[in-house]
Amino acid sequence: MQPVQKLIGMNIKLARTKRSIAQAELASKIGIEASYLSRIERGNVPVSCERIYEVIHFLQCGISEIFPEPSEVETQFNRHEK
Repeated sequence: MQPVQKLIGMNIKLARTKRSIAQAELASKIGIEASYLSRIERGNVPVSCERIYEVIHFLQCGISEIFPEPSEVETQFNRHEK
């Protein structure tokens, strides 16, 4: 399990590369710098729900392609389960 921002970032990158869209193009379309998108995709910075939906609309992908299943996400409730 991983933190949600890391999983969402990885999923955004996967969806973007699957559609052969350059990082700079996606960043420009949603009004952010490419370097900021890079940090989002690496899970280094949190991303707002509004921004995620902008990505979903631009990439024309489903919500499930970006948002991970709850069982995949590390939270305070399952962090120490093993």
